[in-house]
Amino acid sequence: MASWNPFRRLFACYDDVDGEEKEKEGKMTAGSLADRAVSSSKPKFLKLPKFFKKNNVQNNDIKCKEIPLTFKQNLNEKRFLVAAKQLINREERLFSVKQDGVGSNKSRVEEEEDDEERLRKDSEDLFKAVWYTVENTFEVQTEKEKEALKQAVLVLQQEDEQDRRWQGVGEKERPLWRPRCCRKTHGSLLQNMVERRMDEAMPDSSVGIQSSIQKEIIGKGKRLKEDLLHVAKHVRCCYPEDNVCQLYATLYHQAFSTKLREIADFGLSDEDCEHVLQWVNIHYPSILENNEFTGFITYKELERLLPENTLTSLEEQVLIKKENEVQKWCQNILREEKKDPELRDGCYISNLAIDTIGCIHGALKSTQEILGSCSKPERITHTIKDFLINYQTFLENIIEENQANTDAVLKANLLCIRQFREHITKHQELFPAPIRTECMHLLITIREKIHSYFTKPIHSSLKVKYTKLGTREWLKNSENVCTELLDGLNEHILNFTKLDKTCLKELLSQLHKEVLAEYVRKTMKKKIKLTDEKKQEQAAKALRDNSQKIQALFSEAGSNLDDLREILPKLAEVLTLKDPQFIALEIVKLSRDYPDFSEAHACAWLYLKANLSTSDQKNIKKTFSEFREPDLLDGQDRDQDQEQDPLDSSRNFFSKVLLN
Repeated sequence: MASWNPFRRLFACYDDVDGEEKEKEGKMTAGSLADRAVSSSKPKFLKLPKFFKKNNVQNNDIKCKEIPLTFKQNLNEKRFLVAAKQLINREERLFSVKQDGVGSNKSRVEEEEDDEERLRKDSEDLFKAVWYTVENTFEVQTEKEKEALKQAVLVLQQEDEQDRRWQGVGEKERPLWRPRCCRKTHGSLLQNMVERRMDEAMPDSSVGIQSSIQKEIIGKGKRLKEDLLHVAKHVRCCYPEDNVCQLYATLYHQAFSTKLREIADFGLSDEDCEHVLQWVNIHYPSILENNEFTGFITYKELERLLPENTLTSLEEQVLIKKENEVQKWCQNILREEKKDPELRDGCYISNLAIDTIGCIHGALKSTQEILGSCSKPERITHTIKDFLINYQTFLENIIEENQANTDAVLKANLLCIRQFREHITKHQELFPAPIRTECMHLLITIREKIHSYFTKPIHSSLKVKYTKLGTREWLKNSENVCTELLDGLNEHILNFTKLDKTCLKELLSQLHKEVLAEYVRKTMKKKIKLTDEKKQEQAAKALRDNSQKIQALFSEAGSNLDDLREILPKLAEVLTLKDPQFIALEIVKLSRDYPDFSEAHACAWLYLKANLSTSDQKNIKKTFSEFREPDLLDGQDRDQDQEQDPLDSSRNFFSKVLLN
């Protein structure tokens, strides 16, 4: 049987029945064989005799045990984690022998001690391959390349753990290369990679961009976006325990920020300044808030791209530019308005408001986007107030010159005024409260001046008819006096043509209020005294009848002030009351309904009731003074009241009744 002795060596190639799990473990971990010279070629086994198979390898339960790869083989196949573990095992054996001392275990030293220089050299080879793999992160695409990078990352994590195991060990007793500080080295390497790639980014070659600064910023922005998308798609899976996307985002953020600061400190043209802020507030956030980065990159955790003082300086430059542009555009728009307005669909039309609103609104919106703020660009809205002041002067000059096209220009601009008001009301959030209030007040003032241009000649032509109101003739024949007045009014109303329908309604509402105010003013002129109840009832009936006729005329024409119908009947009610206390209460009620109903108005109306004693009049005045509602409006409510269109309500009616 001596001829079968060579097979004894073959038994080392076979494992026990339970050797399957040990076999797998032997592939991935480093054993004593890893440190011995083992041939890289596969072992060649002799063909076993039949009786050997029957007695020793039944049912295929015994398998050949694979010999673990050497360090060099693992390194060549980029199995970095196994190779690193082999070095760690060698490191621990080597330094355990050193600590035990040569004399204590000399035979073990002779058999197992590794050469420290060889271990150091193998470590250099390993980390050279690991760092090379990390440096080629942006070339990773295939699964094989991803696995190699993942292996490299796991080695770094394993080395950090090994560093922690050596903590507390004396410097002379631990390896010279401990601690390796792989995480710190990894961070520095990635930072250098990112800075190099950003420096190498080519300027954008898009047609139409002349500025070299803009081309450079766009080129670096594109490189940043492309690289971060690559990290999210191919690299993220290689860092199972770290948010590598956020890490790279931070590094690219720092590199991009450094470049923008250099550019901003250099001094920029208005266009370049605007471009930088667009990247800070629009383009850059949109890159990092891309859907592909959701859950991996948190933009809010990054510092600002530019320091506060630099941002403030750039923002001020953009705001000054926008303000100057808007002022220039508005001046050009106003200059063009001197031309004859267009007649479209039977109405005079001007594009002044639409052009001005588009100019200011567009500048405001674009500035809000550029600055990334809704509040900072509000100062641009100051330009609309300045424009409206110039606009008022422009229209006053048109009225004063009274040229052939004055009617047409003013009719066209009534629509412009309404468009301005609607825009400010609809977009209140764009205008600070003080600016909004001033603008609305200016627009109401301008509209009243134009209305006055059209209504003043009407009142002049009706002057003779107005003088009959509140006289004995009116008291005897109020129907004829009122009809005569309304016939004259109707002729003028029919001449209101080529006006926008809404503007026509507003003009008629204004005329309606002015006519009624003149009616009341004339009856308060103390031309007659109603000495008895019969005359007072007669006057009250005349007031009610006239009110109905006036309301009918203007409502049919298009006036919106329906509540004006209540004024003359309420005044008539005062004339019919007999009890001084009820009269006082009714006067107080009038002041509540119409806050501008003053004591002067009350006295003038009470003058008609000639049968009131002096003491009754004093008591009524006293009651009126005591119970009249004071002005309780605070600052905010007063601003809102100033913004309220007076043509939407008759509460301010008596401010038109001037008794001087």
